[in-house]
Amino acid sequence: MNPRQLEQDLELPNITASLVAYRNAAQKSKWYIRFFVPGPDGRYTPGVSVVSSSRVPKLVSDLKKAHQKMEFLQQQKYSGRFSEDFVQSGEVSETLSVTVSSETSHFLFWSYKKTRLHFLVSSKTNTFSTSFDSDDVKMVISILSLAEDLAAKLINQLES
Repeated sequence: MNPRQLEQDLELPNITASLVAYRNAAQKSKWYIRFFVPGPDGRYTPGVSVVSSSRVPKLVSDLKKAHQKMEFLQQQKYSGRFSEDFVQSGEVSETLSVTVSSETSHFLFWSYKKTRLHFLVSSKTNTFSTSFDSDDVKMVISILSLAEDLAAKLINQLES
């Protein structure tokens, strides 16, 4: 274990994420969140995205807007497909983007609407996606909103 770094699993649904607090060479304490999306099997390099502490509030804000859009889409009556980007690569991380999609499907006499939020995380050669329903998105927002408090606790442990 690196004595200058502590890591805490964030226990998010459908994605592996951890908060990493560390002390840099100048002995300043910093933190970031790392998202990890594996490929379909072991042959693929997983997608990893790092979101610095200064970009986490923007990610949370964008996820809140995306969640509002998801709830709006769930209430609308339409057929077909819809997709909208809420986070472009480079806005909060070079390898992370977030999209909301909705589509109506039909099976025999039934139709149903599927609205999902997608985290797309790139590796050097591929982009992998994991998706969330509305309840999962609420949980992700809640946990990421508390990241700064958790980081402060980890930093205190580093400094003691």
